[in-house]
Amino acid sequence: MRYVSFAMATIFVAFATLQYNDPDPYIWIPAYGWVALLSYLHAFRRPATATITLITTIVFLIWAIVSYTQTTGRWWDGEVERETGGLVICAVWSGMLWKRVTSDK
Repeated sequence: MRYVSFAMATIFVAFATLQYNDPDPYIWIPAYGWVALLSYLHAFRRPATATITLITTIVFLIWAIVSYTQTTGRWWDGEVERETGGLVICAVWSGMLWKRVTSDK
């Protein structure tokens, strides 16, 4: 899991970097950066607490659901659709980190 966490952290840093020219980078760079940070901490065996990872999972899940209600069905073309996909990835990955943190105890 350590190598997977490192790989996912690197992917989230790439996601954050790609948001540089987005209309609202001040939202997406910190969002992807936060999940990257949680992933790096997990990769270097200093994981965030279960509470922090659970709150992160819940926030991204709710954010993804709210974002999904604004989609128009243009999954390869639409800005909101791509953002929703990114939120789902963040929610699923942070949920996996939460599960890993809680199973280590």
